[in-house]
Formats: sequence, C-alpha cells, structure tokens
Amino acid sequence: MTQPRAFFTSRVDTWLFAIGPLAGMSAAAVALPLAMQSGSVTDAMVLLAVVAFALILPAWLLLDTNYTLTADAQLSIRGGPFRWRIALTDVREISPSRSWVSSPALSLDRLRIRYANERTILVSPREKQRFIDALRQRCPDVLVTGF
Repeated sequence: MTQPRAFFTSRVDTWLFAIGPLAGMSAAAVALPLAMQSGSVTDAMVLLAVVAFALILPAWLLLDTNYTLTADAQLSIRGGPFRWRIALTDVREISPSRSWVSSPALSLDRLRIRYANERTILVSPREKQRFIDALRQRCPDVLVTGF
C-alpha cells in the first residue's frame, strides 16, 4: 500500500528575513547609479534585471522552500526555482547538521540526508520530528544518527 503524500515547509531563521531585503537594496544601490550614469538603454535594462533578480530570488526562496514525501516514493525538494527529486529507495542516512553549506534549508537547524552514491542534501523542515517519522515509515532501513 502506498503512503499518502506528506508536505513539510521549511523552518526559517529570523536573520534570513534581514539578509534578503539587504541583498536587494545593496544590488539596487550599486546598479541604479551605474544605470543612470551609463546612458545606454541596454546597460540600464541589464542592471534593472540584476536588481529585479536580487529582489525576487530571496522572496521566492522564503515563500517556496518545502519538502514533500510523495505517494510515488520520492522526496521532492523545492527551493524557489530549484528542484530536487530523490528516490526514497536511495536514502541511506539522516542526521542533524548545523552546516552553513548552501542548500534548500532556510534554517541552520538542519537535517543532512545521505543518499545514492554518498550524495548529501541539507533540509530544515519546520516539523523536524514529523519529517523524520514520515521518512522512517517510508524507508524503514534508513539509518537515523545523532539524535
């Protein structure tokens, strides 16, 4: 019998709410004077695109980072425009992590998932224990360490 879909949103550390707008404002502070100075429409459009990206990407990541254990035995991870799909049969180990490595995790209270050929990904589900329990239910052989 297949398990129903289980959806988890990312835990978000408060300091991330400050970094996103600061990145966008910093990009605007640098790009806007350059665009005005250049006088070239092409330069202005490129700089405007950079500023828009610097403003939109952090918001997109904050609003759309989540993890889904699907009915078809996959771990689907979304982080803004980025997507990962991991077969649950490939999941080998789950352990706690506080790594700063870039990942689809908006908190430093993270879980390190080791899968396939020693590949890893970091996630930070808001309901960490429920996520672990749901993963263990679907992957009874997964090694849960460090808790």
